Amino acid sequence: MNEQKFNPFKPNDIVHSGMFVGRLDELRVIERCLFQSKMGNQQHFMIQGERGIGKSSLLFYVNHLAEGRIRPMRGDNMKFVAISIDLGGCVSQSDIVRKVGRGLRQAIAQRKVLKEAAKGVWEWITNWEVLGVKYNKPGADFDLEEVAEEFVNNLANFCDETSEEIDGLLFLIDEADRPGSETGLGSYLKLISERLTWRGCHKVVFGLAGLPSLLAKLRDSHESSPRLFQTMLLEPLTIEERKRVVRIGIREANEKNCVQTEITEDAVNFLAELSEGYPHFVQQFAYSAFENDNDNIIDEDDVGEGAFDDGGALSQLGDKFFNEMYHARISSEEYRRVLDAMAEHGDKWIPRKKIISESGVTEANVNNALQALKSKSIILQDDKKRGSYRLPTNSFAAWINAIKAARAKSDAQRGIEF
Repeated sequence: MNEQKFNPFKPNDIVHSGMFVGRLDELRVIERCLFQSKMGNQQHFMIQGERGIGKSSLLFYVNHLAEGRIRPMRGDNMKFVAISIDLGGCVSQSDIVRKVGRGLRQAIAQRKVLKEAAKGVWEWITNWEVLGVKYNKPGADFDLEEVAEEFVNNLANFCDETSEEIDGLLFLIDEADRPGSETGLGSYLKLISERLTWRGCHKVVFGLAGLPSLLAKLRDSHESSPRLFQTMLLEPLTIEERKRVVRIGIREANEKNCVQTEITEDAVNFLAELSEGYPHFVQQFAYSAFENDNDNIIDEDDVGEGAFDDGGALSQLGDKFFNEMYHARISSEEYRRVLDAMAEHGDKWIPRKKIISESGVTEANVNNALQALKSKSIILQDDKKRGSYRLPTNSFAAWINAIKAARAKSDAQRGIEF
């Protein structure tokens, strides 16, 4: 097959709304927060989850939902101004404040009607010193309360002056776990939220997304800041949701390509199994299988070879997430067998005796492996229950299980007993 084909799967990007699947419970919570805020009872929300679980894609969908480009499950279309911010690279509180301000400026700049309706606010944010050099100078004082007061007053004025055009403001803050606790994200958001309430403005919503460590970082910043948020923990997609993602992708490809692509049911099942429910994994395995196809019919061979070949899906996922833990920091094959056994239990605590019995490694070597893996922060030990260990994340376990599944399928196809 010589003709180039559009590959619909996006392992290195946010999934667009047309391929977004699942998360109905989370969307119901978010829709409720937005509706209540629209009606003057502001409610903030927080999305937590491991890498690859789909946090950024969910925020992207919420952005479209809040701005009325996607209809909610209940009620009329919304008319929020969504301000998308990524806190990667923020090392101080002034960095966070600056990113929030710049995000607001960019969002308003795209809407001529809002600039005209709130000319005073637009002039203020265009010239706001915190966006320029005042707080960049070495040793410059950063008075959070002074900056917050100015910011809040202008946010409130903006909401008042644009109440006919919009339902409110939604700040979508991704990678919220990236700044250290010392940057004070929790205390900053708590201060802004309280000042908005005192000012009588109830239509500004903060939606955060980050790793499961986010809640603890907010609490370290200000012990009561987590109470601001409706919290959600993203879980892996169900089997049927994974299959739906694959079928949506194939349908999109066939809408754009002259040559049609088919996929066997066994291939769909294999992709769903390999991904372990992580949306990023689904995209990567499906992308590699699509690229590996040479006869316009994606079958199990295409999925297995796309996963296991050099530069394939497992290699790509490993390079992005896990290779250092599984290969670079481990020289012993028996240590990897210990990890393989632990991966069968996801990120649950496992007694040492069970690891010994399930790994097939001698007790002495398991003990050595556990000590070595713990010292390299590849596994965790339970401080409350002696002799129990677990992998740090379920996504690491999912990747290890995917390696085993792909290897087993490949060996079975070659007639090798696994």
